[in-house]
Amino acid sequence: MAWYIKMQRTPIKKFILPLLAAAIITAEQGFAQVAGAKTEFVWKSKELKEAGLDAKKIEAFNKALLPTEVTSCIIVKDGAIVSEYYKSGYSKESLFPMHSVSKSVTGTIVGIAIKQEYFNLDDPIINYFPELKDKSDSRFKKITIRDLLKNTSGLASTDSSLWAQWRSCGDWIDFLFKRPLSYAPGKVFEYSTGNTHLLSAIIQKTTKKTLDEYGREVLFKPLGLDSAYFESDPNKISDGGNGLYLTARDMARFGLLYLNKGMWEGSQIVPQSWIDESTKIQTPGQARYGYQWWIRWFGKEQVRGFFAHGWGEQVIAVIPEKNLVITFSSRYPDNRKNATYWQWIGDIVDACTKPLIHHKR
Repeated sequence: MAWYIKMQRTPIKKFILPLLAAAIITAEQGFAQVAGAKTEFVWKSKELKEAGLDAKKIEAFNKALLPTEVTSCIIVKDGAIVSEYYKSGYSKESLFPMHSVSKSVTGTIVGIAIKQEYFNLDDPIINYFPELKDKSDSRFKKITIRDLLKNTSGLASTDSSLWAQWRSCGDWIDFLFKRPLSYAPGKVFEYSTGNTHLLSAIIQKTTKKTLDEYGREVLFKPLGLDSAYFESDPNKISDGGNGLYLTARDMARFGLLYLNKGMWEGSQIVPQSWIDESTKIQTPGQARYGYQWWIRWFGKEQVRGFFAHGWGEQVIAVIPEKNLVITFSSRYPDNRKNATYWQWIGDIVDACTKPLIHHKR
């Protein structure tokens, strides 16, 4: 593209020439700024058949969602949205509570902080919580950041009869440290939102920013997660384990980042090595769990995938071998529908008619 101004041979009054020159310069500068600007990510869309999915099966699946409490469902294939469902009363602007999907986002921010050398994976958490030095049980001193990510800290789980008491107390961290250890650190998987909350606190202590502030800087803005924000505990520490809100499209965007091995629009936002480590089983023989991600096999072909999962059935599932991202937001009062969601994801995997993509892991 270029700017052209055709000059007449007839004389031009002198006072017009400087104005004309200024106009040309301004226009050229404006064009240069536009040309050099980074293009904003815009979702592409594809027809189901074009994307290699059985259109009849996916259309039937969307109809089956109508009587359920699913509030949104997006299917992304080959980087394009091929299906986008919203329950009546909801839209692409609707914000959904992520509950424990928050953990996978927090784990991602932890990976970036480690890359930026704020702390190390095997640092004992006593480095960041000096109050643990006074504990009579010396095992507290052996808990590492890796243990928090894997849910093998040995700390009493908050996701139990303690939940309401923990959430209503004035100091969530003090609550965790006042209780005796349930297990020796690093030995036993026990799911706990408290572990993720400690990760949020470590981010705040080391970066001097809340998880929400630091996450906005290193993840939300680079990825374009404009809807993302974390709520906080009574001491203004971001609720990294349960307090994130996202739109359905931003859920899909986060899933696509993981499908792309941490690469986004030409920039490596999350180290690929962190993506790989986070989404492989870290507690073999106990739980199919990585660093704040679950791992599962889906469909008749038992295709490997990994997913973030939150209370009330919030799901971000990534199936690399099918080049798929599938998201659900829901308003169920519990997690009793788990098996239904795994079946739905399997059905979508089975509806892919294109051959498998074999990713090296």
